Amino acid sequence: MQYRRFRAPDMQKAIRKIRDAVGPDAVIMSNKRLPTGEVEILIAIDYDGSMAPTASHQSAARKSAPAASTSSRAGQPSPSYQERIAQARSLSGSAASPKPKGEAYEVFEEAPVAQPNRYAEPEPAIQEDLSIRPHTQERPSPDEEKLRAMEKELEQVRRMLEQSQEDKQQAAAQASAVKRQTYDQRLHEQLKTLGLSDRVIDKIVSDLSLTGREEDWKKALSHLADSIPIRSSTEAFSGCIAFMGPTGVGKTTTIGKIAAQYVLKYGSQSVVLITTDTYRIAAHEQLRTFGRILNVPVEVVNEYTDLNEVLDKYSNYSLILVDTAGMNPRDRNLERQLAMMKRARGYLKKLLVLPCTSQRQVLKTVVDVYSQIQLDGCVLSKLDESASLGEAISVVIEEGLPVMYVADGQRIPDDIEPARAHNLISRAVYTAEQFGQLYGALKYGS
Repeated sequence: MQYRRFRAPDMQKAIRKIRDAVGPDAVIMSNKRLPTGEVEILIAIDYDGSMAPTASHQSAARKSAPAASTSSRAGQPSPSYQERIAQARSLSGSAASPKPKGEAYEVFEEAPVAQPNRYAEPEPAIQEDLSIRPHTQERPSPDEEKLRAMEKELEQVRRMLEQSQEDKQQAAAQASAVKRQTYDQRLHEQLKTLGLSDRVIDKIVSDLSLTGREEDWKKALSHLADSIPIRSSTEAFSGCIAFMGPTGVGKTTTIGKIAAQYVLKYGSQSVVLITTDTYRIAAHEQLRTFGRILNVPVEVVNEYTDLNEVLDKYSNYSLILVDTAGMNPRDRNLERQLAMMKRARGYLKKLLVLPCTSQRQVLKTVVDVYSQIQLDGCVLSKLDESASLGEAISVVIEEGLPVMYVADGQRIPDDIEPARAHNLISRAVYTAEQFGQLYGALKYGS
């Protein structure tokens, strides 16, 4: 019988070394912890159960079998045991091989059994499971399996709830978008009846939070009024003002209204009328008629005079009104008029008269032509003759051209007033309603 000693950092690694080295037939004789911290295990190979036990086993055997033989009491081995020792020595001497380098065990012969100390404490038994078995993965307990199954079910429920919440949010967003689109279309159609351009309508609708109620229409009109640029009314009937625009837009009539209102309020001592229209025959006669009626001076600027000289002559007057020649935007003589206005004094305010009876594209073309002289504002004329004010309102909003006066008739001096945005929008709604009723009556022949 051979003995081998294995050393390892812990018991599990020592058992693995024994299993790899000698297989499952090894018998562990003893184990102990070395001062270095390692575990040392002593095993026996070719162990025979009939052999005499070691000191610890002999002590246990004496306690369990008090009636042992005389030779055993004396501590002498039996003849058969001595014969086995001799055979082991002869075999170990002939077949023993040197210990391979790097192995963690030793092979040695069995030493003679010493007389056991009766009072020696037995070595502690190995507390760990020293059976050599292949490593198998532990199966979870039934409680752990139930817990894992519950966790999976809860995770599935959580995902279902999240998906349901996302679906509800998407459905709500889609429903809100459909409602918003419906409200937008309804308000778009209402604003379209005023004659507004699509660009202005889209801007108004996109800035509002719609609810589908009647208040949407009121909010849209209020926002539309806030979008109209208005020049301060404190500047309305004072200063030096030139009126420009195409033929027949109401420039001379507008000047007569403003002059008449000023004369009625402050007198005729500080008012002067100036005209630059020398292209048409007797074009300045209408302005001279206003001057005779109002008892104010009238000056004509022609090729022999300069506009700045006339302005300097009456620079101490409170109100100076300049009438210009009405020309087609494509007329070549218009360039001379514009050049004269460019050279005019800086305190001369230049207003463009826009008739509300013209189409939007015509109005936009007029603004583009006259904008090269840096306009200070505009006058909206002929409101009483228009079927829709939306075109003119759209142009002034898109071009950012402030409105200074609003003229809505031929009566002098009544039919003119400083522009107010909310009054203008109210007039636009009233005009659209009146035209709609008139159109319906003509359509159905009533």
